[in-house]
Amino acid sequence: MAEKGIHLRMINLGGGFPAKYQAQANDLETYAKEIRRFLHEDFGEQLPEILIEPVRSLVANAGIIVSEVIMVAKKARFNQYKWVYIDIGKFGGLIETLDESIKYPIYCNKKGYAEEAILAGPTCDSMDILYEHHKYSFSHTMREGNRIYIFTTGAYTQSYSSVSFNGFPPLRSYLI
Repeated sequence: MAEKGIHLRMINLGGGFPAKYQAQANDLETYAKEIRRFLHEDFGEQLPEILIEPVRSLVANAGIIVSEVIMVAKKARFNQYKWVYIDIGKFGGLIETLDESIKYPIYCNKKGYAEEAILAGPTCDSMDILYEHHKYSFSHTMREGNRIYIFTTGAYTQSYSSVSFNGFPPLRSYLI
């Protein structure tokens, strides 16, 4: 841009400081050091004002979604995977499971041997499959009414929750 006579006074780098989902994230200092390095490569000592939104790294761990299993099904006789349908899906706040990009830590306290399952939301929309390729393991005793806890959901799930999509109410939020 400078070659075209445009000199930036400010750059908004947006978000980008990650949270720890299933893999450990680096500490904020590591990311800050790399961002500074790249900025100095491009701008030298004439740095523009830099804005960064660290929200996810600050608040993701503050949220837990408590979900309920609404159905466990086997789609075909020879399909090895069960489908676990829960009462929240992409349109109820978990849109960041789109393309399975964020893999939330998920826990269910049922005992029994583990079986890999496909996890889906409650709507009739074919996009409401949360995890089909990345399999989560649940107890073979998983049944309708069991609770599932989805961790690290403090960033954006509440704001992504649609208002009554397919008649489902938006995500309720409790601050403790």
